[in-house]
Amino acid sequence: MRLSERFIMAYNRIDKQLQKRAKLDHYVGFSQLVRRVARNDSMFAQFADDLLEYAELRNAIVHELVEPEQIIAEPHVSVVEHIEEIAAIVERPPLVIPQFQREVYTVCSEDSILEVMAFIREHGYTQFPVYDPNGRFMGLLTDRCIARWLTFELEKVMLNIIEEIAVADVMVYDKTRGDNVSFLPQNATVFDAYSEFEDHIVSDYPRLEAVLITANGRREEKLLGIITPWDLFRLQTLGGG
Repeated sequence: MRLSERFIMAYNRIDKQLQKRAKLDHYVGFSQLVRRVARNDSMFAQFADDLLEYAELRNAIVHELVEPEQIIAEPHVSVVEHIEEIAAIVERPPLVIPQFQREVYTVCSEDSILEVMAFIREHGYTQFPVYDPNGRFMGLLTDRCIARWLTFELEKVMLNIIEEIAVADVMVYDKTRGDNVSFLPQNATVFDAYSEFEDHIVSDYPRLEAVLITANGRREEKLLGIITPWDLFRLQTLGGG
């Protein structure tokens, strides 16, 4: 199969997915569809610039003024492979579950901070979802919060009364007030996770420390996984992105 034929097939597969997401009852051109869908779809927003370039390339490849349409140019193999990769992704987007499915270590607000710090030393974890005794989500305990607590409460530590200090006492020093974490449902895409972190970068919210995954994205549900900025960085690096 010629490279141009592969390109057009992948292009048409992407166009079909755009049409499905736009849910329009009338025809809209490819480029206009990309711009429209990308406004609300994090996955297509990720590929929008490439797709707009490929729309121009498609017009350069196909001569539409003859019947049937005639191929008048051949794209480079790297371009064809890339648009085929995009087509495969938009047809079957990678989901946060099972990509980031794992056991999440949580702590109770009444737990001793000494036990948590021992766990940090042993396992190297630096983020812990905190729940009260009734199972209500209270926030994310981080190494930053612990460091801030130590700065102001070092005297208590020096007096050897740290055993009496609970996680809830340390969470008082969490300046983010829970805005450093967000929730996604298990059917969210990896691109939705990217979008969560990017939204916090350009907003007035504190830096996002983690995205927690539950069945329907609700705080009271069992945790199915956790995503940190490092997880996404590693995923992007391994994928060559």
